[in-house]
Formats: sequence, structure tokens, C-alpha cells
Amino acid sequence: MAYQDDVLVVLRSMDATLKTLLALSQQRVTQARAAKPKPIASDSDLDSQYGDEKVRLNPRDWTGASLKGRPMSACPAEFLDLLAESYDYFERKNEEAGALTDKGKPKADYDRRSASRARGWAKRARAGWSAKTQAAVRGNGAKGSDEWAGDLEDGF
Repeated sequence: MAYQDDVLVVLRSMDATLKTLLALSQQRVTQARAAKPKPIASDSDLDSQYGDEKVRLNPRDWTGASLKGRPMSACPAEFLDLLAESYDYFERKNEEAGALTDKGKPKADYDRRSASRARGWAKRARAGWSAKTQAAVRGNGAKGSDEWAGDLEDGF
């Protein structure tokens, strides 16, 4: 009888542990669904006069060569992902502090915009976008060729 009682105690303990793990798992799924996806800049924003920002910093976790000073369009997607995370961090900090620019505008707005642009350029880089293909699509380098006409339908 003592053996059966020990087995029941262990099974009840396992049942309680599994119920706790299930509750935690469901809580995380609910939190993940509630979390807002990070905004990605639109093509019109990226193609605007200010959409191809110059990189002002190298993210802390970036291990490659410095890309500071380059336009976002000339950076690899992995770098841009880290850059967007850095801007997200700055946005949170500036939001908490209520930091303002010299003109009285919230700094967090600018960080949010830069992060979305970095994500937009990363998305384009993963899709095969490059400055050469963009110039050809716009007619700057195509010299009358229809070679890049298919890219116009994709929004690039």
C-alpha cells in the first residue's frame, strides 16, 4: 500500500506541474498575440527625400565592419535589424524621459521613424533590392531596356 501512495503523490505532483506549465504557456501566447508588430516604413517613405537615412551609429551587438555614415540602403539586412532594435531602445528611453528636441518635438517620434525605416530597408535587402536595380527601374541606368519592367509590379 505504501508503494501505491508514493506513486499517487508523484503523479499528483506531476499533474500540478503540468497544469502550471500549461498556464504559463497560454499566458505567453496571449502576450505574444497582444504585442504590436513593429512598424515597417512604406515604400513611399523609403523613396522620399529623407527615407534613405545615413547610419548615425553602429549597434552594440554588430560585429562586422563599421557602417556609420552609409545610407541605410547600402547596409545588410542583419545590420539594419540590429539598428532598428537600437532605435526601439532609444525610443523607449526617450518616451520614459519625455525628451524633446531643440524645436520641442518628442525625440521618441524620430527614433520610432528611424527604426521603421531600418526595418523597411532590411525588408527590401532581403527581397533582393539594391541601388543598381533601383536605378535601372527608375530609368537611370536601364538605357531604354525593359529588363527591369517586372520589378515595377512588385513595388520596388
